[in-house]
Amino acid sequence: MADISDVESTLAQLAANAVYPNGTTAASVAGVTVTLAAGWPEPKQLDGIIAAGNAMVTVFPQPGFEDNTTRFWPAMEVLDAIPAPQLLLTLAGNVISVGGAIHPGEAAFALVNYHGYGYGVQAGDTPASVAASLAALIPGASVSGTAITLNGVFDIEASVSVPVTMQAEIARQRRRFMLSIWAPSPAIRASLGPAIDAYLKAAAQKRIVLPDDTFALLIYRGTMETDQLAKERIYRRDLLYEVEYVTTSRETDNTIRTFNI
Repeated sequence: MADISDVESTLAQLAANAVYPNGTTAASVAGVTVTLAAGWPEPKQLDGIIAAGNAMVTVFPQPGFEDNTTRFWPAMEVLDAIPAPQLLLTLAGNVISVGGAIHPGEAAFALVNYHGYGYGVQAGDTPASVAASLAALIPGASVSGTAITLNGVFDIEASVSVPVTMQAEIARQRRRFMLSIWAPSPAIRASLGPAIDAYLKAAAQKRIVLPDDTFALLIYRGTMETDQLAKERIYRRDLLYEVEYVTTSRETDNTIRTFNI
């Protein structure tokens, strides 16, 4: 689930991509070392950075600029691709054979004469124990090793249910963030500001990906510049960006394989 700290860290990483386009082992666009961090700068750390002739970029939520933009009814959806089952059920005539590998969380299912029977695979199971457990649920079934024989049946299906991660959007919010540049000179500030601003305004950054693999909308909202700390040789510029992001919940469910009819 993405929260405000995830947005901060993502914006800080995007700013780092702009400041160090060739990686952090190469020089920054301003020719000085730039420290990038989520949150408000710690005064002693900032003073040390400025005294050394270097710069800092921080990401912090601007107080008083937040809206609830929830507008979608929660609906679960599959987060990742549905995995292939490790357990295998094969059907030949009236015999279901169990094979493959044991993966707790999967379930063996048989649809017999339109009635469904399922067994959830447990840690310590073997194909033979899965066959025995499933056969015990089916009236008139017998088992030998990994083979289940069904008697007096006219319709049989066999399948494996697999666990999948589901995610639902439960809320949506819009919040403004300040990407603040703290530089030891106007020239360094003027180098860092346009580089970060242009990078964030690029088409590729209109929808940014957060750590929970959800998308957030990035919108430019203005620039503020101040020299109030010039006596301390700190020249500041705030790039204001609005981010609309979602709050999600996750759960593990199984694919549906059979229905009683």
